[in-house]
Amino acid sequence: MYKVVLIDDEAIIAEGFRKVVDWSARSCQAAALAQDAVSGAQAIREYRPDILFTDIKIPGENGLTMLAGLRGVFSWMQIAVLTGYRDFEYAQRAIRLGVVRFLLKPSKMDELTVALEYMTGVLDRLPPEADPDSQPGSEDPSSFLVRQA
Repeated sequence: MYKVVLIDDEAIIAEGFRKVVDWSARSCQAAALAQDAVSGAQAIREYRPDILFTDIKIPGENGLTMLAGLRGVFSWMQIAVLTGYRDFEYAQRAIRLGVVRFLLKPSKMDELTVALEYMTGVLDRLPPEADPDSQPGSEDPSSFLVRQA
C-alpha cells in the first residue's frame, strides 16, 4: 500500500481530495494532510510517503523550497504539484526537483486520477532495493548522511 501526503493551505481542497479519491482502488492510503510547510515537512518525515501532492504557495515557505530541503532524503517519492499559479519559473524549478506532474487549480478529477495512476505505475516498476523501508537505516531520514558516508 502506497502512502500519500497531501499539502495545501486550503483545508477544503486537501480534505476534499482525501475524501473523493478511492485510494484503496489504487493501492494507496492518504496517510496525512498538512496546511503549511512546517507541518508538511514533518508529515513527510514521519510518514515517509511514496506519493506527495503539494501546493506551491503554502504558509511558512513555498512548497518547492520545502521539497528542495527533503528531496535528497526521499528520492523515491513521486511528487505532483497542484497550484493555481501559472508561472513558468515555478514549473521549471519543479522539473529540476523531480516533480512528475504540475497540475493547475482548479483541476479536474480525471487529471488527478491520471497523475495518481502514473505515480503508482512508476512505484510499481521500482526494483525492490529501491524500497526505502528495505534499506538499512531507513527508519530515520537523518541517516541519509550516514548511508552516503
